[in-house]
Amino acid sequence: MPTNVLLCDTPDEVAKLQYRLLLDAPDLLVEVSTDAVRAVETAVRLRPEVVVCELSMEGVSGVELIRRIVAAAPAARVLARSMTTDAALVAEVLAAGATGYLAKDDSVDALIGAVRSAAAGGVVLSSRAAGPLGTELARALTRVHDLEAELDEVRESVTKGTSAKADFLANISHELRTPVTVAKGIAYVLNNPAVTDTERAQFMEQLQESLDKLMAIVDELITVAEMERGVFELDRQLMDLAPLVRQAVDQVDREYPGVVLISQIAESLIAFADGPRVGGVVHELLDNACRYSPPGLPVELVARNLSEGIVVMVTDRGEGLDRAVATRAFEEPFSTGEAILRKEKAGVGVGLHLARQMVVEHGGIMWADPLPGGGTRVSFCIPAHEGERVELPPAGAA
Repeated sequence: MPTNVLLCDTPDEVAKLQYRLLLDAPDLLVEVSTDAVRAVETAVRLRPEVVVCELSMEGVSGVELIRRIVAAAPAARVLARSMTTDAALVAEVLAAGATGYLAKDDSVDALIGAVRSAAAGGVVLSSRAAGPLGTELARALTRVHDLEAELDEVRESVTKGTSAKADFLANISHELRTPVTVAKGIAYVLNNPAVTDTERAQFMEQLQESLDKLMAIVDELITVAEMERGVFELDRQLMDLAPLVRQAVDQVDREYPGVVLISQIAESLIAFADGPRVGGVVHELLDNACRYSPPGLPVELVARNLSEGIVVMVTDRGEGLDRAVATRAFEEPFSTGEAILRKEKAGVGVGLHLARQMVVEHGGIMWADPLPGGGTRVSFCIPAHEGERVELPPAGAA
């Protein structure tokens, strides 16, 4: 049974193809058009089984011409034909409704075979068009796979972040409630005229401690927020950090009278640093170690000068902090490592993250090592001179 074919091309190309089609493919009943608008009108009238369409026709061309022919003859199999075999154009043409794409310099025999294949329901691609399209498709599929993996990571990160912040809200509600409740209770007691001056002084001291704790929590949260907004600044100068490290040791020793603190601090630790901030980092690491140290086992601090800079190591003998948990605590605010810690020991959850960020702001690094015999050693190193940065943990420091 003959196949009705509409051939849309330039006059010279139509003359050449029509002659060969009449000669070599008598089973194809060919009607021609050299005008894009007339081609669409002919497609409506003729309702051909196959339309072969040159994309660079005058008037209407390219993808828009394919769309119009597909709309005019929905049942037709449309074969686009062009000198261009760019993968993006091929994809657009196929997406517009074409069932095949032929290169203009394909042989007439190839064209006849493509028409017959399209009439039988096949999809036809010139080898010159299929190669670039296949390469681009493979690249696109790889990119889709990469994007899906990235999206999964983002989803996981968002889920973890949401969970961590929910935990944070639960933790901070407890942490804030304690000093606020104490302060309210003391304020109520101080209103009692029967309270003696001695008792009043004791209550005032407790009130001050509660308010100091509350302000410390608020200051931590403000500092984390400033860092995340990129507006945080250090007040760095050349100074001896040894007195500040000793001060942190003495302060934590008073806060945890039941924990034995052993310290080895170099006589001087000269560095270009923000002293109070570094002292706060040392205090945080010691406080964290004392929180999780079992009774009777010491917490050790070593502070010394190495060629890489000033190194401080804090070691506890507790249950041991998994390296992954420590890394998460360093990198994520609001992470407390609850999986291995007793609830009553959990803090607000910004301390380790903030401590690490302070070290990074100084151009240094912080890392954690679980010890084989139990316990954890958390260390940091900051450069001794302005403009230097520490890239790797110093050898032998762990």
